[in-house]
Amino acid sequence: MFFLYGGFVFLCSLGIIEILVKRIGIMEKIAKFIDNILCKKIEPAFWCLNFCGIISLRLYVDKFIAKSSSPLFDLIMDIHNLLFFFLTFSLIWLAMSIMLRKKPFDLAYLMLLASLAIIFPPIFDLIRTGSEVFWSFYLISAPIDLFWQYVTIFGHLPSGVFYFGTKIVFIAGIIVMTSLMAVKTKKLSRTILTAIGTYSALFFMAAFPSLFYYLARFLEKKSIFSIYPFEIVQFFAKAQLFGIGLSDPAYALAHNLNLIYFPISLAILSYFFWKSKSKMFWAVVRNLRYPQVIFHGGLLFLGLGMGLLVYPENFNPNLFSFLTVAVLLISVLLAWEASVVVNDIFDYHVDMLSNPERPLQRGIFTFSQYAQFGVIMFFLSIIGGLLVQYKFGILLIVYQIMAWFYSAEPFRLKRFTPIASLLSALTLLTVFFSGFILFSPDQSIAGLSWRIIFLLLIAYMLSLPIKDFKDIKGDKRDGVRTIPVIFGEEKGRLIVASGIFISYVLSVFFINESRLFWWAIIFGSASFLIMINKKIHPRQVFWWILAVVTFYGLLAVRIIFF
Repeated sequence: MFFLYGGFVFLCSLGIIEILVKRIGIMEKIAKFIDNILCKKIEPAFWCLNFCGIISLRLYVDKFIAKSSSPLFDLIMDIHNLLFFFLTFSLIWLAMSIMLRKKPFDLAYLMLLASLAIIFPPIFDLIRTGSEVFWSFYLISAPIDLFWQYVTIFGHLPSGVFYFGTKIVFIAGIIVMTSLMAVKTKKLSRTILTAIGTYSALFFMAAFPSLFYYLARFLEKKSIFSIYPFEIVQFFAKAQLFGIGLSDPAYALAHNLNLIYFPISLAILSYFFWKSKSKMFWAVVRNLRYPQVIFHGGLLFLGLGMGLLVYPENFNPNLFSFLTVAVLLISVLLAWEASVVVNDIFDYHVDMLSNPERPLQRGIFTFSQYAQFGVIMFFLSIIGGLLVQYKFGILLIVYQIMAWFYSAEPFRLKRFTPIASLLSALTLLTVFFSGFILFSPDQSIAGLSWRIIFLLLIAYMLSLPIKDFKDIKGDKRDGVRTIPVIFGEEKGRLIVASGIFISYVLSVFFINESRLFWWAIIFGSASFLIMINKKIHPRQVFWWILAVVTFYGLLAVRIIFF
C-alpha cells in the first residue's frame, strides 16, 4: 500500500514536472505566474480576516449544506477548527519558507490562496454520499498502527474514520506544493523534501493527539509501545480543570487540544514576525512596559490565590490545568499589549516629548501597521480567553473597552485624574477577577469578599498615578491633567506617596489581620520614602514600588495562610 499510494503521489508530481520541462513555453508561463503570486503583498490584518472567512465557509458547508447534528454555533469546536487549520497551514508555510529561502511574510498571499483548499474536503464527501460528510477524526492509534497509517498515506484507518475528501485534498496539496518547488528551484532534492515535508506536516496534525501522548509517556520514562487508543482519549478527556467542568469526552478533547494549539500558534506567529520584520519585532519587545507586564501577571496570580483559598476543593493540578493558567496569562498579556497600541496611537504627540524611543516616534511602524498589529493582539487575546471558557473572553473584552475609553478619542478619560484613576482600577480588577473565577464552580465572583474588592479598588486608585510622572512634559502640552501636571513633580510625589502609604494601612483593616499592622507601617514607609526620593528617576520608581509591594504581599500570605 505504501508503494501504491506514495509512488502514485510522487510519480504524479514528477510526471507533471517532466511535462512542464518538455514544454518550456508552459514552464515559463507557470514560473511567471508563480512569481506574480509571490510578489503580491497582503496586510496581516486583512490576511487574518480572509483566513477566518475561509474557516467560516468550511463550517457553513459542514453545518448547513451537509446533514449534521452539530449545533449552529459551538464556541470550543469552532475555535478548535480555526486553530487546527491555522497550525496545519503554518507548518507547511514554515517548510515552504525554508525551502524557498524566503521570509514567511513574502509567502502570505500564496498561503492564503492555498488555504482555500480547506473548503473542499466536505464538498468531495458530499459528491460521493449525496448528503453527508465522512467523519475525518484524529488518528487515535497505537504506535504500530500509526506507522502503517503514515506509510500507506492515511490507510489502515481506525474504525468509523474515513478520509475521502480529506485524502483527495491532501494528495492534491502535496502535488501542487511539490510542483511549485520544482518550478521555482529546479532542484530534485528540494522537490523531494517538499513532497515528504508537506505530507509529514499534514500527517503530524492528523495524528497530533497520539504523538503528543507518546511524548508525554516518553518524558515519564514509560514505554510507548504498549499504548492502547483509549488511553490517549483518557489522557486528553480531563473532566475538570479547576472550576471548569468538561463532561463530554469529545468536547474535552477539543478543549484541551486548544490549550496546546494556542501557545504553539502564537510561537509560530512570533517566529514569522521575527523572521519577516525583525526591526518591528524587537521594537515591540522593547516597548512592552515590563513593570506593567509583571503587575498584570501578579494580579492574575493574586486572583488565582484567592480562588484557591475560597474553593480549595477545585485545585486539581495536571498538565491541562497548568496550560489553562498559561493560556489565560498569555491572553491577559495580549490584552495589555493591545491597550498599549491604543495608548501609543492616541498619545503620539505626548510621547514625542516624553517617550521618543517608542515605535511610532522612531518611524518603525506606520500608524496603519501599528493599528493592524493592535487589532491582531486584540483578537488573539479574546480567542485565548474564549477557548478557556466564554466568561474569560467577556472579561477581556470588558478590559479592552475600558482601556479604549481611557486612551482613545472621543472619550480619552485619562485627561480627568479622578475618573482616570477609577477607570484604571476597574480595568485591573478584571484581571484579578479572571484568576478568581477560574476556581469558581460557576465562573463568577459570588464567593469573593467585598472587602478584597474594595481594598484593591482603593489601592489601585491611590497608587496608579505613579506611571504619570515620566510623562509630565508631554501630558502638560496635551492637556492631560494628571496629579504631577496639576501639582508639580515635588508635591505630586508627596500626594502619591501618601496614597500608597494609606493603601498599606487600609490592607490591615480590610483583610482584618492585626498581625500585619507593623509590617504595613514598615513597608508603607519604605514605599513612601522611595516615592518622594528625587534621586530615583520616574521611570525607575515603579520597579522599586513593585518590589516592595511584592515582598509585603508574600509576607502577608505567609502570615495569613501559614
